[in-house]
Amino acid sequence: MSKVPQQHREHPVQQRLRQKLRVTPPDVPPVPAEPTILRRLKDRCGEFVQEFRKGQVGWGSSFLLHAALLLCLYGIIIGLKPRPEALSIDTVMSEESGEEPLDSLLQEPTLNPAELEMPDASPMLMEQELVVQDSDLLLPSADRDSESSNLLGGDQSGGKVGFFGTSATGDSFVFIVDSSGSMTGARFERAKRELRLSIKRLKANQKFHVVFFNSETIPMFEPGSRAGLITATRVNLRKVGRWISHQAPSSTTNPEGAIRMALALKPAVIFLLSDGEFDEPERARQAALDENNSSTVIHTIAFMSRDGEATLQEIARDHGGTFRFVQ
Repeated sequence: MSKVPQQHREHPVQQRLRQKLRVTPPDVPPVPAEPTILRRLKDRCGEFVQEFRKGQVGWGSSFLLHAALLLCLYGIIIGLKPRPEALSIDTVMSEESGEEPLDSLLQEPTLNPAELEMPDASPMLMEQELVVQDSDLLLPSADRDSESSNLLGGDQSGGKVGFFGTSATGDSFVFIVDSSGSMTGARFERAKRELRLSIKRLKANQKFHVVFFNSETIPMFEPGSRAGLITATRVNLRKVGRWISHQAPSSTTNPEGAIRMALALKPAVIFLLSDGEFDEPERARQAALDENNSSTVIHTIAFMSRDGEATLQEIARDHGGTFRFVQ
């Protein structure tokens, strides 16, 4: 046994004092934890059920219990039903977005004849006028009080046809126009413009032909293939309008060949225009008398000159037509 050094030894008095002060703590029971609310409700429900089973609960408590059960059951039933708010929300959303409700879309629409809009014909007329301008057929400028012009060549009704103020009715027409050198300039352009206006007034069931003359006869579509009387369709009006625009005046005035060619087509009416005396006026008059065996009416026009007035008057008188001087 090891010896404790002298300086570390405890005095006997200190040992007794230390033993007296050493106290054993009494046994303290543990503090139970405070029960939670859920635990209290569970204990209370258990006590209530036990008391109820023992018959110690009154009729008031029984009534409260049944009422609570009914309320719970009602809450469950209500929770299973669809909420009407969903339908109202959809209706509100459709009203705010400007869309029609589903019920109105499913209904068959009804048409009110008073609400139906008929298409406006003005754009179609404008388009037709542009077609005529493109085909070198000018819009009417002088004879605005006459019948409406045949822009498409689709009108099957009859009507008068005029040329420098002289009107005629029939189903076929031939225009004989002077293209001699004296017609050079504004005079010839005016004659071509009026000629285009006249053929543009023709109806689709009417036929026509155009002949220019100077020292020679220039039938329609010359120098291309010759044509007889053609119907006043839109295509034909366009072709003839372009052909007229390319004509130019030259040389002298000899209508004999043009008169014979025009009468050979046996039209109902002939318009003959010239600005001067013919090279051989008697031959021109006799050619008309020889060839007109189909009662064709010949109207004559002295254009900006009275030099050939007498001959033109005689030709018109011979064939039941009229004479007019145009300044």
